[in-house]
Amino acid sequence: MTDSLDGQEVSADAAPFARSRRGTEIALASAGEAAGLAAVMYLVASGQFVAGLLLLQLVLSVGMLLLVLWAGGRRRRQWSQPLSDLLELLPRVRRGDEPIETLSAVGGKLAPIAASFAELLRDLRQQRSINAQLQDEMRQRVASKTEALERTIGALRQQAARDGLTGLYNRRMLDAYLPEALERCASTGTPLSLLMIDIDHFKPLNDTLGHAAGDQMLKTIAQLIRSTIRDRDVAFRCGGDEFVVLLEADESAGRAVAERITSLANAIGRTLRLPSPPTLSIGVSSTAGPAPATPEALIHRADEELYRVKAEHHRAVTPRRRTA
Repeated sequence: MTDSLDGQEVSADAAPFARSRRGTEIALASAGEAAGLAAVMYLVASGQFVAGLLLLQLVLSVGMLLLVLWAGGRRRRQWSQPLSDLLELLPRVRRGDEPIETLSAVGGKLAPIAASFAELLRDLRQQRSINAQLQDEMRQRVASKTEALERTIGALRQQAARDGLTGLYNRRMLDAYLPEALERCASTGTPLSLLMIDIDHFKPLNDTLGHAAGDQMLKTIAQLIRSTIRDRDVAFRCGGDEFVVLLEADESAGRAVAERITSLANAIGRTLRLPSPPTLSIGVSSTAGPAPATPEALIHRADEELYRVKAEHHRAVTPRRRTA
């Protein structure tokens, strides 16, 4: 069985003690006020009216203060346990150690506040879930945009590094690639050969059959080079009718590749109805030998041999003058 005392439920066994404590508090307050009033009446009867009035105000003030403190103490007892429960549960619920529904265990006058906290926590968790989903979608979109941008940049780099007509790498790419290739081959001990290729009688081809025929000849030579070299070898068009091929091979293997490309190109040139059909001249240099293997030295040696081969081809096709 329970009883109620000033809005608080107490057990039937504890009710007499609670009433006794309350009666004691009221009796002490009444005795204090009675003593104060007696002192006031004595002062008035003695003719000390002003002093009696001041003492009366003091007694009334003390009585009001005691009443406020007594009422505040009872209110604190009504709020202290629910507040303690709420302060204990909130951190655990916020960390996720306890479900939000645990806040319904907070009773008393703090029950509505605990319910409001529970609703706020539900809204907060829902908002966090929405934010996490939005951030995930944003990351996916950014990743997709970044991937598309990287593909675009890669395509632009490929376009900037390649010759538009033949599809081979251009001179800018040769200048960037050759030092790296030399350094890599030097570190692995792999020989490197450079083929400098030039088309003989290319201008008469353009002048006679037109620039479209000349462009087709350049494409054909590029295709011949691609079909002859290996995947790890690289070909470049350096402008006009000049090509460069880098082979990871020694000089003898480089000259064998040069002879094959020359034979195929000359066979195609002979199919054209021209007085001087186009042919190829190729100069070969390699990293072997006492000379330093620098990009400039490699290109220079191949260029010198190219002009020597072109001169031999020119002497071979020039008719000898008849002697008198």
